[in-house]
Amino acid sequence: MYEISEQERRSGRISPDTLESIIRDVQREGYAVVKNVVPRETCSFLNESILEDVARVRAFGRVTQHEMNTALGHLQLGIRRYAPYVKPELVANPLVECVVAGVLGRGAWLGFYSGNINCPGSASQPLHFDRPFSWKTPADASRDGKSWPPPTTTLSCSVALQDITEANGATEIYPGTHRETEVAQWSSNRIADRPDLIRKWAPSLRMEIPAGGVCFRDPRMWHRGVPNQATTARAMIAVTYHSGRCKHWRGLYLRNLEPEIVKRCVEDPAVRVMDDGTLADGRLFFQSDVREVFDASPNLYGIYRNARFVEEPERVNHFLDAHTVGGARVVRGDVSPGEG
Repeated sequence: MYEISEQERRSGRISPDTLESIIRDVQREGYAVVKNVVPRETCSFLNESILEDVARVRAFGRVTQHEMNTALGHLQLGIRRYAPYVKPELVANPLVECVVAGVLGRGAWLGFYSGNINCPGSASQPLHFDRPFSWKTPADASRDGKSWPPPTTTLSCSVALQDITEANGATEIYPGTHRETEVAQWSSNRIADRPDLIRKWAPSLRMEIPAGGVCFRDPRMWHRGVPNQATTARAMIAVTYHSGRCKHWRGLYLRNLEPEIVKRCVEDPAVRVMDDGTLADGRLFFQSDVREVFDASPNLYGIYRNARFVEEPERVNHFLDAHTVGGARVVRGDVSPGEG
């Protein structure tokens, strides 16, 4: 586990030796935990707001779509996208961006901003990985000048708003499995029917993170949510970045794009390829009252913060559509869990 020094915090730059070690851990083990990245007071403030939103979701009285797809008690809960709940320590943190640029290179972009909530009494999720391999075969990788196993093109940054421990459901992880190339061409991201592979990479660990810490994780590493045995919900914010070479709104690496598509994406960094192959604005929705938050910290590492700002009377409903373009739904009227 690494710890940010006061000098690194003031400068927004992680020392070269520490940064090299963090990058090496992400590449070899699939993750690295860094302490003291986000101030404790920011964590407490956001944690309180998330617990309020969890209560609102539960009061609505239905199982969420994410729970139906994974396991009861695990919420993919959008984070409030308006002032004062959007903080530069999360969306414009030079320490986070330093690691992102080190792993993914300059030109990486913010592609996902949401919450992973583990509620008391939750069940276990299936063992899975979040992102596919960008290169499916050694020949694919070689044509792009990449080694085999290939590097990641996405980096998940899991921000702990409270101490995340085994007792309150720290995620189970299988270090090194982001290098398991047997899954590179799988159409499914679940490992349950391959006990031989699970034995190969055992034993698993728990992704414990102190409050204010960040776990930088290769999302190809196998993991699963496990039961929260505590009495309160455990909140973690997921801030995910994609490589500049990824032109799809989900952060997928697309090969053999038409030159005109590449040209459009280069000319306008907001443009992304949609699921149907068309081009559209792929930025994340935020309310316009947080526009200055994204410029609050200098952009030292060439990271595209990828925000689109919504003006009243339109509002960003963070409860809805956590997995769609923008990661939330733009509405007119109340922001509530609703039926979406």
